[in-house]
Amino acid sequence: MNKLIKFCIFATAITGANVAHAQSYVFQTIQKTSEVVGGARPDGTAFGGQMTTGTAENTWQDGKKTTSTHTCIGVSMPPNDSTYNFRIVCDSTGAEGSSSTIWGCTEPAKGSGTVLCTGWAFGKTGMYAGKRGTMTFVGIDGKGSGTGNWAM
Repeated sequence: MNKLIKFCIFATAITGANVAHAQSYVFQTIQKTSEVVGGARPDGTAFGGQMTTGTAENTWQDGKKTTSTHTCIGVSMPPNDSTYNFRIVCDSTGAEGSSSTIWGCTEPAKGSGTVLCTGWAFGKTGMYAGKRGTMTFVGIDGKGSGTGNWAM
């Protein structure tokens, strides 16, 4: 029992240290340009890709505000091929540095067109260099919002 208590204290200390080094933020995005390509398979199911550019306004947990621009390329996945209906890769650049994100996204919801995404970020330059992060995103009609967490 004593070993279990020591392990729990150790695990709590490690977890607490990791949380203290994480940098969280929320963001709002606006799509600026979009180009769509695609077609239909013989069975009638559609496939396609899209390239977009846009901007993001980020608010960090300490209240600091930053902006960034992004370029994204996404493709639809074959039916029943993946957990996600779309895979998207984005490059983002701002004064604080640059990163790339791999997104997995759902099919737009019938009626509302809402898309839900989960992302995994990889830092390239600046404060993100060598860091990894996770993100969530909800978007509709070229606008979206989300959360992010960088392991700093």
